[in-house]
Amino acid sequence: MSDSIDRQFEEADAAVTQAVTRFASEIESMFGKWEAVAPPYIIQNMLLELCTKVSKLADEAKDIVEPEMLKLLDAMDEYQDV
Repeated sequence: MSDSIDRQFEEADAAVTQAVTRFASEIESMFGKWEAVAPPYIIQNMLLELCTKVSKLADEAKDIVEPEMLKLLDAMDEYQDV
């Protein structure tokens, strides 16, 4: 790949890492906010919501993703159905 393309992928990777870090921090900040709500409940609810959102995003890309990604997306769909 050219330097320009490599740089674009590096920037995309950094942006995703930054977004995930902010997201994880926001979820962690909820721990202890509600006395009766334990962190595992928040994590489970977050995973279910994330599965829903990511599944919708991934529907657009299912025709072009690698087989490993399809397995992950299918697993997320299965987890959502539990």
